[in-house]
Order: sequence, then structure tokens, then C-alpha cells
Amino acid sequence: MNMISPNFIRAYLTEKFKDNYKFSSDDSELIVPSIFTSDDWKRHMSINLDSGLWQCFKSGNKGNFIQIYAYLEDIPYNRAEADILFKEFDGQIESFTQLPSHKKEKTEDCSSLIEALHLRKVTVHDYETEDSLVQKAWTFLYERNLFNLKTEDSTYYVSTEGRYFGRLIIPFEEDENFYYFQARTLSDESPKYLNPQDGWPRPSHVLYPFDEDADHLVVCEGPFDAISLQIQGVNATCTMGSSVSEHQVELLKDFGGKVIIGYDNDSAGERGINKFNYLRKVKRMTDLYICHPPLEVKDWNEAHTKGWDLKNYVDTHTKKYDYDYLIDHLLTTL
Repeated sequence: MNMISPNFIRAYLTEKFKDNYKFSSDDSELIVPSIFTSDDWKRHMSINLDSGLWQCFKSGNKGNFIQIYAYLEDIPYNRAEADILFKEFDGQIESFTQLPSHKKEKTEDCSSLIEALHLRKVTVHDYETEDSLVQKAWTFLYERNLFNLKTEDSTYYVSTEGRYFGRLIIPFEEDENFYYFQARTLSDESPKYLNPQDGWPRPSHVLYPFDEDADHLVVCEGPFDAISLQIQGVNATCTMGSSVSEHQVELLKDFGGKVIIGYDNDSAGERGINKFNYLRKVKRMTDLYICHPPLEVKDWNEAHTKGWDLKNYVDTHTKKYDYDYLIDHLLTTL
């Protein structure tokens, strides 16, 4: 577990060992009594403050900070790991450096930029079109169940020339205001997604549109995930990846319902949850909840395409992000 901050290690050890410690000459290590192998309470053990790794000069033994924490708290190793994670990202967050706050900004109308995209509309009714670009985009969307067949109001675009030629344009629209987009390749072209350039908002400053009056909101990684959830009646948005920004958390601050993080089941998703929880505490948001996509699929869109009842799944699998969740999560990933 290499996500423990040097500040946490330093604060914990200096508190536990009181006056019976000293720093190395370069201030990178803490020299303390060897609690595992010595009863003379002399300083035989050094602990690296960056990595948390320790070694005993007397016995030659080595280990990590979690072992020290578990020993001093007299708890099992797994419990110590969860306890540290909880304190790092939840329990002691208010003592961390405060990030500067931003006022909630209303996204500007980008209509003057839309003409330069050379867009052609793609709807569920275009299955018999003779336009090859529209047909390719329609097939891509249909195979992923990204048309809302109940309301038939799903609208996408394809770019017919320029930087985004041949790419599917996923619009971020609210109250007829087209304020952002992502351009997704329909082939094996790299990169998979292109973000807008000059004149458009930065991706870290926007969210996919959602119902601000709903009693819940699932925050997922990509627009296809959010769209898939919305089609099944789940209020959702996305942060364009798992690295949520301070500004995006600020935009969510005033949401009155339950905020549920629905990032993917991978290491990037876990890092995103930890970062979100940190920013959530800094911004004084309410409680945080977690609901990962089903383990059998890679993301919400795949679950949607394979016929999962996502509304029922979210209702039955959402858990509060707290100490109990961290314990259960660590035990299931061992």
C-alpha cells in the first residue's frame, strides 16, 4: 500500500513515540526504538518517511509502515490497512491544506463555435439513410444501445470535415444549450476520444447534463456510461475519466440528493474514488456513496448492452463510503 502520505507517517510516529525519536541528518527518516525485536527501548529502527519502509539495525529485519501501525494499535494487518486508508482520505481530511474555492460558473453558450464542427445529425430514425458517415455512426450507436427507444429523443452528430472528420460527436446539451462535446472515433484510430479545443470549456470544468432535482446521481467515467444509466431511468453524469477535478466537485456541491460514485472496477477507478472523497471533504459536501459497475462487465455501457437492469442494480448495490465499506472492500480484494 504505497498511498500513505509522509505527513501521515510523520504525525503518527512522532505522536506515538513522543520524545523517543530523532530525524536522520537529511530529515528523510525517523529513528525510533525497535518495537519488534528489542526491549531496551533504544533507537535501533529507521523508518523512511516517503515509503514507510523500516529496517532494524539490531536484527536486520525489514517491513512496512502498516506492520508498525498494526503492532502499536494491536489490531490485525488487514484492519490496520483499512484504518489507515480511512484516516488518510476521510477521518483527518480537515487538517489537510485547503484548496482554493471556485464559484459555480454557468457554462457559456458555445453556439458560435458549433458551425466550425461541420455536424450532421444522427437519430434513431436514420437506419435507412444513404449517408455513409451517418450510417456508420448509427450502427455504432445501435450496437451499444445508445438510442433511447422509449422517448426517441437521443441526438448525436457526426463531423463531416476538419479535425473531427468521421468521428461521432457526443453533445453535452441542456435547455437547448450545446455547451461541450466529446468526439469519439468510429474505428481503431487513436486517440479514442478528442476533446474540444480553443474557445470551448476545459473538460475538467464541465459535467454531462443531469437532473438537478432528482434524489440521486451516479457519477461515472464516460458519457456512454452516463447515457446508458439515463436510458434505464438512473440519474447520471460523467467526469470524462476517473480523475475528477476540484471544479467538477464544486459543480456537484449543491446537489441535494445522494451522490453515488460509479467508477470502473480497476485501480484508476479506486484512485478516482479516493481523490473524489478528498475533494468532497474539502468542499464540505454531504456523505458519499459507492456503486461500481457489475464485476462481470468492464463498464456501465457494457452492462446496459448485455441487458442488466441497471436501475435495480444501483438500488440494491449502493453502499455508503465509510469505514465498513473500506473493510469489506479490502477483504474482497485480498
